Amino acid sequence: MNVMSKLQPNIGFAVTLLAATFACLFALSYSVSAQQSEGIVKGTTAEGYQFMSGGVGSAERDAIMEEAKSYNLALTFAARSGQYLSDVGVLVTDPQGKEVLNTTSAGPLFYAELPGGSYNITASYDGRSEEIKGLQIPNGGHVSRLFHWNVPVDELTQR
Repeated sequence: MNVMSKLQPNIGFAVTLLAATFACLFALSYSVSAQQSEGIVKGTTAEGYQFMSGGVGSAERDAIMEEAKSYNLALTFAARSGQYLSDVGVLVTDPQGKEVLNTTSAGPLFYAELPGGSYNITASYDGRSEEIKGLQIPNGGHVSRLFHWNVPVDELTQR
């Protein structure tokens, strides 16, 4: 056997290797898109209060709204132009200023289950903060609020 015959590529092996590589890439791209389409984030505070956020895209919005029925505080984040916003900082404190919840919303829809009472809510987007003081959540009731920011449209298209 000469050196040239030893160096000739095995076509069958190369095709099998190429097919396996494409199969792995397809599987990875499928799992990444599945993670992205299921972008609802759920959490629990140190005190045991449940919250969730998300709602980017119509399928995710429908899914989160189905689960929203079990929460008594609903917040929505949008620019005055009507475009929904995500990556909004959410800080909920009691009347004495004690932190109850502090997180970043993964989408324009944010829900929390809090005990009935009075709360101060600060929502921050891109260095701009909006605040609601003394928001009353009644025992057994539900409260919804919309936060708006004056964000120039060109800033929204750059994100």
